[in-house]
Amino acid sequence: MLNSILGFLLALIVPFANIITFPFTGFVSISSYQAQQQAGGFIKGICHQTDDYDTLLGANINYIREDVPFPFDENGNISYFYNLWKQEMQGYIDKGINVFVVTPYPKEYIAMGMDIRNEEDIEKIRAVAEFFVKDLRGIASAYQITNEMGVDRFTSPLTIDEAALFIGEQLKAMAPLVEDELLGYNLGGPGFYTLSFKMLKYNKYCDYIGCDLYLGSFENVIKNIDTFFSVLNLVRAITQKPIIMTEFGYIGYGEPKTEEEKKEILRSYGFESEEDVRKDVNTFISRLPYDLREEFERLYSDRTDEEKFDLLFHDEYANHIYRELQEGTGLYGFPHTPEGQAEFYAYMIPRLRALPWCIGAFIYMWHDSEHCYVCGQTDCPVETGWGIVDGQGNPKPAYYAVQKAFE
Repeated sequence: MLNSILGFLLALIVPFANIITFPFTGFVSISSYQAQQQAGGFIKGICHQTDDYDTLLGANINYIREDVPFPFDENGNISYFYNLWKQEMQGYIDKGINVFVVTPYPKEYIAMGMDIRNEEDIEKIRAVAEFFVKDLRGIASAYQITNEMGVDRFTSPLTIDEAALFIGEQLKAMAPLVEDELLGYNLGGPGFYTLSFKMLKYNKYCDYIGCDLYLGSFENVIKNIDTFFSVLNLVRAITQKPIIMTEFGYIGYGEPKTEEEKKEILRSYGFESEEDVRKDVNTFISRLPYDLREEFERLYSDRTDEEKFDLLFHDEYANHIYRELQEGTGLYGFPHTPEGQAEFYAYMIPRLRALPWCIGAFIYMWHDSEHCYVCGQTDCPVETGWGIVDGQGNPKPAYYAVQKAFE
């Protein structure tokens, strides 16, 4: 439902994005030229990269985007995994590849006893942010404060207001300490309309705003690829900041299931139809694949049975249950095939580079996945076919499209 609502809202709003202006004043704004100079030119980035440096550089990629582990263990000492991560990142830097650092999620701080909802913990969270800047100098070329607040699986257990505070306090702590490193946060999913305005009071601490956009892959409402640019125009108009496409991509495989195929899937759970599920939704949930069941119960256990049913079958989860891209999912002229994926990048990247205020783009992602990280199923197309190389590291058509567009 959320994806459908977001798609509908975008379809209504974005045609006017090119002419919208907002009378926000008083922002200390870095120019797009200055931000791009600090980044070393237009950022040509990738998510979930390989350690095959030659193949990575062969695609003309000069940035990787990496989640940094929480730096301390339960005893307050520098963690083994954090030091190991730094060593790994140094390998990329030695090859001339820059590192765009994504700081940890709220739940990782909470696990270490630092909850933004507790006044006494705010200074502790700020101290961790300051530590990152000081300790990662020479490793980090840019920072993104956490990831996609507004998307339930990442934001939980915070509300969107608490998530804005979580981001904002870290921005305030880091801004006086950064030198040439870029500093910002990103918008994703419902965050485009729930987070963007809440973050305006922290705007002066940002060098850029990140945008994660997957139009035509998670919903079947948006059809025109140029809607990407209308959305970016809207974010630019609101924030007056340089924009980085911190994630964007297009699924390279996937198609709808037939009604009979869907029925067989439901029968594998012991149900004949969706209406049968509605009558006993909790039993159905208990039979879902472990990863999908765990996430759903963690996020939505307090919902009514009817709300649970709607979440399962009227939103993203239905695609995981049926292991499909639902009917109508896709952009005009860009099928969800390896060739269509390549054409997507061949169209998008040159146009992004031509925008004077767009200073970089991170492709999602390097390789196809063995299984879907949301539901755990190997044959779910939703999170398995994003790579520009396949699961064995062989270049797909998208690899060569990116290589050419990033020249």
